[in-house]
Amino acid sequence: MANIIPNSFRGALFEANHNFKASGGNTFKLSLYTANPYTTASTVYTTSDEVSSGGGSNYSVKTLTRLGVASSTVVASVDFDNVSYTSATFTAAFAAIYNTDTVDGTANRLVVVLDFGGNKTATNGTFTITFPDPATPANAIISMS
Repeated sequence: MANIIPNSFRGALFEANHNFKASGGNTFKLSLYTANPYTTASTVYTTSDEVSSGGGSNYSVKTLTRLGVASSTVVASVDFDNVSYTSATFTAAFAAIYNTDTVDGTANRLVVVLDFGGNKTATNGTFTITFPDPATPANAIISMS
């Protein structure tokens, strides 16, 4: 499986409903999943198959820090700071980024689903999602050409 960009995100983006500016933009969050509950037809964040905070894990949905929008003559992109979970004990195979601000009348609008390519596990350690660094239009987590 590969990353999923929901069909609804594309339309909402062109209607200027998502603001990725580093300062003053919308609030985006990241949630981890044991299995992928999403398809291209999905529109909003769900807790189905979300990594549980049970068992003493230091797990929570993380607010992402936007690094802003980059563009070149053929590609535009947005990127985020890395996300870490310390003292973590869990397994995750997917993550979802969603916009917590109300987008076209809907809260928690799904932006992208990231496929880790299999289970990734931390046992009382640090679980880090590393976004491209340095981010460029060609390698950012969300880009359009």
